[in-house]
Amino acid sequence: MPMYNDKNTNLFFNWRPNDNSSITNLRFRLEASKWVNAVNSAQTRLPKGNFVGELNNVGMFLSLPLVLIFLIFLIPIQIIKGLFGFNIKVFPGDEPTGWIDKNAPIVPDSARLKYLKEQAAKNRKPTCEYDSMSEEEKMKLVNFVKAETAKSKTSPQSK
Repeated sequence: MPMYNDKNTNLFFNWRPNDNSSITNLRFRLEASKWVNAVNSAQTRLPKGNFVGELNNVGMFLSLPLVLIFLIFLIPIQIIKGLFGFNIKVFPGDEPTGWIDKNAPIVPDSARLKYLKEQAAKNRKPTCEYDSMSEEEKMKLVNFVKAETAKSKTSPQSK
């Protein structure tokens, strides 16, 4: 239906009257109540977002790179180690890359480990007087503490 705003033609249609009559106000109130009902029903149909749900979404996006690294790199490396017996050096502290001798005995105290322990013991500085005491002095100190503890338990304390 054409709506001309030309007042010279007969097809002028005022679809939003600007008067303040009771019928116009009634029509506007009716239309407004329908809009309010429509918005309220749309809000009740849609699920409400909560803060915990949003944090879960953020956590999913943050953990995605870690999961991809795990799936793309670490799992295939473990499969290669297990199936083919070939060690791939991934991190700086890993064993060197090469074939793994599966028949070699596992030696927890290797020469390198002993050497590192000796170096650490040499470089270790005493943290208190107790570290620099001889065994005899340590035993005297322990016996003294035991005697003092026994005395304090038997005698009543005055406050």
